[in-house]
Amino acid sequence: MIFTKSTVYTLQALVELAKFDKPVDVNFLSKKVEVPKSFLAKLLQNLAKSNIVKSFKGVNGGFLLAKKPKDIKIIDIFQMVEDKNSFVFWCAGDGINCKKEQKCEVRDFFVFLEKEILFLIKEYTLEDVIRMSSVK
Repeated sequence: MIFTKSTVYTLQALVELAKFDKPVDVNFLSKKVEVPKSFLAKLLQNLAKSNIVKSFKGVNGGFLLAKKPKDIKIIDIFQMVEDKNSFVFWCAGDGINCKKEQKCEVRDFFVFLEKEILFLIKEYTLEDVIRMSSVK
């Protein structure tokens, strides 16, 4: 599965944001999840564009979840952060730009794996991540 550190950092930030009912400053959040402020700010801005978080400017500004954790799907976070539609390998998606598609011996396996992972992950939400959190 192709979850990069960006997805992990994003999930960590969202879990932290879920603890608050008012905007959280990116400085506080970056220290809390131990991610560089500029990198986290970029991730959060992208989340704001995708309506996963709300962004507030000013002295009391920061970020706040735009939806309840139960309404934030992990697959949506993945696709927004990673900017990919495939979890396994790029050819497991639609096969566009794959010159070997017709003669590839392993593509069917990757397509199968892609479907299995999608079946497993499509219903998981941020609420599930929070519930499974080992850090209390």
